[in-house]
Amino acid sequence: MTKDITVSLEDADQIRNFIQMNTSSNCQVDVRSGHSYIDGKSIIGLLSLNLLKPLNVSLIGDSKKITALIHRYEECHLLAG
Repeated sequence: MTKDITVSLEDADQIRNFIQMNTSSNCQVDVRSGHSYIDGKSIIGLLSLNLLKPLNVSLIGDSKKITALIHRYEECHLLAG
């Protein structure tokens, strides 16, 4: 299953939480900003993007694991819109 969402990372804590959640999940996390795509588990890749704008995130994996990861994003107020 694939689920596309939009996240906003407004401070260092949100960036750290986003990376930690992605790393601990069994989902593939692809992040897109403009024409750039990075692995959502890579802090270096994430910091290379324009974090002033919302990021498009594709979550790929088991539907239950995707739902759990999205719920964790919601708890940390990462979902945009």
